[in-house]
Amino acid sequence: MRKIRDRKENESLENAQEAYDNYSRHKHSRDYVKAFDENLQHNLEEVVRMIQDESWQPKGYKEKIIFERKQRKLAKAPIEDHVVESASILPYEKSLYDYSTWRAPAVKPGMGTHGLMRFLRNDFFRSTQDEMAYYVPLDAHHYFPLMDHAILKEKLQRVVKPGKLLRFLFKVVDSYPMGVPLGIKVAQLFGQIYLADFDRLLLRFFDIADDPDKLAYWTQRYVTDRILTARTEEDARELSRGPSYLAMKFQWYLDEPIKYYRFVDNILIIHPDKTVLHILLELAIMHLSRDWHITVNTDFNVRPCWTGIRIAGYVFYPTNVEVGKHNKKELAKRVRRLQKLGFDEEQIRVKLASRFGFVKHADCINLLKSLGMEKSLGKIIKKRRVRPPFQGMSSEQKVPFSSIVTKCEKMLTGGGG
Repeated sequence: MRKIRDRKENESLENAQEAYDNYSRHKHSRDYVKAFDENLQHNLEEVVRMIQDESWQPKGYKEKIIFERKQRKLAKAPIEDHVVESASILPYEKSLYDYSTWRAPAVKPGMGTHGLMRFLRNDFFRSTQDEMAYYVPLDAHHYFPLMDHAILKEKLQRVVKPGKLLRFLFKVVDSYPMGVPLGIKVAQLFGQIYLADFDRLLLRFFDIADDPDKLAYWTQRYVTDRILTARTEEDARELSRGPSYLAMKFQWYLDEPIKYYRFVDNILIIHPDKTVLHILLELAIMHLSRDWHITVNTDFNVRPCWTGIRIAGYVFYPTNVEVGKHNKKELAKRVRRLQKLGFDEEQIRVKLASRFGFVKHADCINLLKSLGMEKSLGKIIKKRRVRPPFQGMSSEQKVPFSSIVTKCEKMLTGGGG
């Protein structure tokens, strides 16, 4: 890939306007956006001027702690900084995202969470269970807060040619004492670029095949570990073919593509051979700690795929995709709350559109039925056929006679109602 050259595409008022529109979408009710809108033309001209003469300096951040299953520390920047950052990278955004492999789809336009879901689901559907037998999940410990500035700058220099754009990116890096500030748009790009070279290195099996010494060592390791970990009759049949067969099989694996995905700081490796997966795990942890100064959380181990792969809010099985437990409980809780407040089905669907959109990418028909929120043709026809008992009532107001009797009995016995 060619390095990105700054050709001053970001030094126009139209670019600043587009960047501001992207940033302020769905935020015009906020006070700081209203204040910026009051003198919008002047503010956008100032943004262009600061990009042209490189006079922009980050104004600092305000820390904000949020709790979403775990504590996260966000860095809130002034709106002027957000607009300058968005305008500076807007013309080069696609090229910066393209530097990372498609196997890391996070935050990319048109991909993101649903992109990862499609890729992984399609891999399961077009592969046999033997080909998708085992997986190992890796999670970087405090990925953004502990990102090394020297390594990040070196990675940026590999992508961007020296000039205004590179100096701007360095300003953002140096604006935070340690790591990268979560809460700004440029941080998403940094998260993709930081490990882009690692993605390619792992997909090449860490270049073992290109080094005779490495090839000899890891081939011997594979043969030895395969013998020591043999348990099943299938393992015994393979061992009976001799060490030369095992060595040839490992070298065949080196030429085969690896099923690998990364979602920001979550890494997923899938392989048919458990012993190869252990070798990949060992090499991945070694390279991450040595070359990227990343510590991996210790809750990793090699697991069979039939137990389900949990990533990005979904659970992937060889035959279907389910919604993660946390997202399922949150949706059910919000639906029940709105139902108790008297909202009808269509109103609930509108209010929780984003959550229903996330859930519907999985096999969730039974979940929606249990919540009474499925939208099927049969249900629509049934509602139309229901005749209201009295004039002026809708079909939704009709209830079974047994429920009225039960309610009267409870009232007579003092059971509530």
